[in-house]
Amino acid sequence: MYNQLDTYITECSKEGSSDDHWYDVGVIHACQIIASFKEDDWFELMKHIGEKNTMWKKRLVYCLGDNNREEDVNIILNVIDTGDTELFVMCIDALNEMITEENKSKILCYKNINKALELIPKSGVASKNILERFVQR
Repeated sequence: MYNQLDTYITECSKEGSSDDHWYDVGVIHACQIIASFKEDDWFELMKHIGEKNTMWKKRLVYCLGDNNREEDVNIILNVIDTGDTELFVMCIDALNEMITEENKSKILCYKNINKALELIPKSGVASKNILERFVQR
């Protein structure tokens, strides 16, 4: 299933690919693929995520978090270490929905909080709200 997801997100991340198609159809299809993941698929995703471009990572993060799986948290915490502000905020947005008492200390590490605090004054209204919600936890 990992290879299927990789191919699909790669096609949807190419220059000139339609964002409308991604948000109307692509997300649903990618989420269906992820829902079928087994342990070895998660392993392959974690193994290869660092090789992916920023757009690929954004597409993936957008699909994670709805099921509050530990694997989602681990993937997002791997991706969050980025120089891309939009991707960082997307990761924080997903993590905001996934924080539980069991994973709170793992998610709310000082590095993520410090970066969020640094970005708040520079952010627009929507991003600012996402980042503030995160640091208030």
